[in-house]
Amino acid sequence: MKRLSSAVPLKQVEAKLGKIIGEDLPILKKIKKYTIEGGGKRIRPLTHFYTLRMLGSEHKEWVDVGAIGELIHNASLLHDDVVDKSDLRRGKPSAPVLFGNKTVVLAGDYLLACGLNHLSTLEQSKELLVIFSRTIRLLSSGELLQMEWEGNLKTTTKTYEQIIYCKTGCLFGAMTESAALLARKSSKEIAAYRQFGERLGRYFQIRDDYIDYFADAKDSGKTEMQDYERGLITWPVLKLFEAGGSKARGAITRIWKDRTANLPDMLRLMDELQLKSRLSRALETELNHLLAFAEKHPPSAYRDTLASTLAALRV
Repeated sequence: MKRLSSAVPLKQVEAKLGKIIGEDLPILKKIKKYTIEGGGKRIRPLTHFYTLRMLGSEHKEWVDVGAIGELIHNASLLHDDVVDKSDLRRGKPSAPVLFGNKTVVLAGDYLLACGLNHLSTLEQSKELLVIFSRTIRLLSSGELLQMEWEGNLKTTTKTYEQIIYCKTGCLFGAMTESAALLARKSSKEIAAYRQFGERLGRYFQIRDDYIDYFADAKDSGKTEMQDYERGLITWPVLKLFEAGGSKARGAITRIWKDRTANLPDMLRLMDELQLKSRLSRALETELNHLLAFAEKHPPSAYRDTLASTLAALRV
């Protein structure tokens, strides 16, 4: 398996971000710097790039589309950190801590506007606008749906799946769908690559839910057990319901009445039902499906790099 370095495409994406994001006001210069230098693996534009190249296309506007996807992602993070009242982002002070909630909300809107303005200049802007305007709509509805169900123990797996599709899956789907679009694939093939991306996004979200419960804050860059503290009914809680039935549901209903005081009981229940190993096995199964999709393509360094990037996501 030959793995390519992502250094060059990453530099290209960051340079493009610098050109796309305006500096209309002094505060926007700070937001621009925060967005470009804030870290992150840029996995969305890289997924777009390696998918496009894996399909045999040398289309040069990948960097524009990849940067637009990253802008949409960063705008959603700005909005999420306001809604979630997050103090940390990737182990550093979050934007609301640095700039204040009002500024961050408007800055997120500004990033979206910059991205869509640049999108209008691209060769396949009409088709791309359909993809990315749909994505922004779904991102917003996902956050609203999560707010509606926050802390509600009646949250179903179906509702949870809808939330994570909107909040995470749809943008990954847009990146792989747009790659197939630039590669001039058929509508049937474009739909298949969109589904691959959506499944990849789902994997990222359930993995993130797992990390919230089982990874140290120093390693993950997140506040440990933040989802539990906020009372979010995420994948680990739904898996506890599934594993323990009515008994687990009753225990969690009691625990949720005072989550801080009842944290030891929650940890005990997770241990009794072997939650960590259950989730790890489910993540491994899902990752293998994604790897199988990538590996069915003709051998290339791009395919191998995408596959090895996926393999590195094992928990």
